[in-house]
Amino acid sequence: MLVPWSSLGEMGLVFLASSIVHLLLLIPTLVTLQIYDRVLSSRRSETLLMLLAAATLALAAWWVVEVAREHWFAARATEREERLAAELTPLLLDAPAYSFGHRAQQVWRDLAVWRSYLGGPALIAFSDLPWSLIYLLVITAFHPLLGGVALVGVLVLVGLAWLTEWRLREATAMAEQAQALSHARGGEITAFVEVLHAHGQQDQVTRALTALQNGAQRARLRAELPGHSLKTLGKLIRQALQFAMLTTGAWLVLQGQATGGVMIAGSILLGKTLMPMEILIGSWKPWLEARKAAARLQQALSGQDGHTACAPRSARPETALPTCQGRLRVTGLGVRSTAGGAAVLHNLNFELPAGAMLAILGESGSGKSTLARILAGVMPSTQGEVALDGAALRQYSAQARGQATGYLPQDVLLHSGSIAHNIARQWQSTEPLTPAQSQAVVLAARRAGAHDLITALPAGYDMPLGMEAGAQILSGGQRQRIALARALYATPGGRLDVPRLIVLDEPNSQLDADGDAALERCLHGLRELGATVVAVTHRPHLITLASHVLLLRNGVAEKFGPREEVRQWIAHHNQQALKASNQKVAGA
Repeated sequence: MLVPWSSLGEMGLVFLASSIVHLLLLIPTLVTLQIYDRVLSSRRSETLLMLLAAATLALAAWWVVEVAREHWFAARATEREERLAAELTPLLLDAPAYSFGHRAQQVWRDLAVWRSYLGGPALIAFSDLPWSLIYLLVITAFHPLLGGVALVGVLVLVGLAWLTEWRLREATAMAEQAQALSHARGGEITAFVEVLHAHGQQDQVTRALTALQNGAQRARLRAELPGHSLKTLGKLIRQALQFAMLTTGAWLVLQGQATGGVMIAGSILLGKTLMPMEILIGSWKPWLEARKAAARLQQALSGQDGHTACAPRSARPETALPTCQGRLRVTGLGVRSTAGGAAVLHNLNFELPAGAMLAILGESGSGKSTLARILAGVMPSTQGEVALDGAALRQYSAQARGQATGYLPQDVLLHSGSIAHNIARQWQSTEPLTPAQSQAVVLAARRAGAHDLITALPAGYDMPLGMEAGAQILSGGQRQRIALARALYATPGGRLDVPRLIVLDEPNSQLDADGDAALERCLHGLRELGATVVAVTHRPHLITLASHVLLLRNGVAEKFGPREEVRQWIAHHNQQALKASNQKVAGA
């Protein structure tokens, strides 16, 4: 898919179209030859009119074929881009969430570069290259000396093409790196823009970002200036060669070895011979960019771009597993921050029966949120596995696992669209919700204790959010309760009345007293429905609702077990620590 021609048949079709184009262009040149050699000497106007008619028809036919050829290249580039996007989008979405933003931006940029190359003049000029040899042979047939001048011109432009590639290779790579760094740093601003405003960092950030952008622009200029110079040099060489061809032809005419028509036709054909090479020299920088873009796209397709891509389609699960009951088992689970880096989680082992509620406790940086993301299927582990009902998560299709899972992240994000579409997990859907979906949305909101909150808004469930016109600005607590409803949404027509594994990361971090009470009622209801709940929390009253508690310290399970057993262990541990502290003070 990432080669200019998808088959030999397509390549043959391209060169056939090129042959038709150049055969039609050859006719006006031959007409010019006849006008100089026959019409001017015979002074027959009928011959001139016939030759002009032939040239006119040839040019009209050339225009039709050339337009069709350019349209075909553009349509083919668009089709290839659509096919590549269809292949790459699921790979991006299946990859770890933390890498999506950067990878997606790079992939879309690379797709645009590759499409521009496929539909641009460079490939058309490449398909015209064989005709440069044919024109060279025709010129040589006129006179060997004219052919020698043309051959020298071809060799000079080939050398210039090599010089262009050698001169631009490193400069283009450095410009791309500087541009990528500038884009990446600019994208980082969105993550802390509120803090930026609160701390008055606008001037400092402006200076730093401007310096990065200026550096990228200067690197780009350093890559473009040699290209412009070499491109202009190519034009100069072409003009000089055509003058040399015309001069040589005139000398041959004076020597009686050629006619005036041969002199003019040879000059015209030399321009046609050199034109594809001149275009390729001018397109060298886009070609270098397209080559690198194609290499990155190929790595993304094969999962070799430094990120974990989804499994090949042939390796994806095809067998539908029985309805999930929510039994959770974690075996030997471990995660490292980077290759060879320190472990964020290390050798976690625990098991929960269906309908249990696990409270995860620990200090900041102990790995609680990382564990929540792994259980929700958001990020992969580097060792061990997570299993639902005895089957590893990878044995479930993305859709089946998603329907069985509800996830409320610590940083709540709601996408553009209505509240109802957010709860129904419908991103940018152009279709209204079905009656069954609407009922499931309201049921999820009621279970989350968010129904009254939503209906109190001016447009209720249809209130637009995000970047929609008339979007409502919600408080942190409102957003958290709506996101909780989304986590509890059960897809109509599925085999589940509620997701069987619900992972909540600090679900009450932004809730007021009413929100806390609604969350407590929600968790009671989920236990009654038999859903397995995993909650990262610091709030004591939520711990009292849990059946099991996991205490993490530096990524290691310090204690896991039934709630009362862990509470007694914590109390005993605290007493021992207090006693040791008192003895230390007394000894001092």
